[in-house]
Amino acid sequence: VDLYITNSQIAATTLIKRCGISAEKVRVIHNGLAEIPINIVPLARRPLNVLTVANLNPRKGYLEYLLAIEIILQQIPDVHFTFVGRDDMNGKVQSAIRERGLSERVSWVGFQQDVSFWMMSARLLVVPSLWNEGCPTAVIEAMSHGVPVVGYALDGLPELVNHEQDGLLVPVADRKNLSKAIIKLLRETEVANNMSASCLARVKKEFQLKRCVFRHQEVLRLLMKC
Repeated sequence: VDLYITNSQIAATTLIKRCGISAEKVRVIHNGLAEIPINIVPLARRPLNVLTVANLNPRKGYLEYLLAIEIILQQIPDVHFTFVGRDDMNGKVQSAIRERGLSERVSWVGFQQDVSFWMMSARLLVVPSLWNEGCPTAVIEAMSHGVPVVGYALDGLPELVNHEQDGLLVPVADRKNLSKAIIKLLRETEVANNMSASCLARVKKEFQLKRCVFRHQEVLRLLMKC
């Protein structure tokens, strides 16, 4: 293999440190979006919706996230949480939602080919994953819709989300601080609006498909010269 391309620095680090690949053979190129949404609805005009886009899988932390949601609802009882993604847990998450009496506040809508409708009506995207996150496209999609991101400071997530600029990142598995971060951005509209603007600017600058393609071209040209 002449060159490895990864879509996150954390993946590159894994290749170098755990697989013994020379750093000179590794390049990082983050994912890019083919289209950037237009006519973005300001956050203040959106319903009080909090979105999570990820398959229902143990590493995505949904069951643990429900505990944080209970804390949030004690302070903001009218917020709604939407889960979008394929069910890989045989109904465990849905059962937990019912058992905890959260059915009126938490909805699972299954896998969706196009998530733009939910992105456009969300105040926040929450990434409750507990391990193994490289460059989640859902985060970039949310930022392209002006949606601030809240999640754990896990693996590749800090590469996409600048803490206190594009969203808020908290220590991994710290449900208390996760709930505090969500409450903060739901209540402090000006802070959330500033983050929304930062998200839109960063996507246009760093996460467009044409930039991703251009960087691949650069790498291929480099290989041709070898």
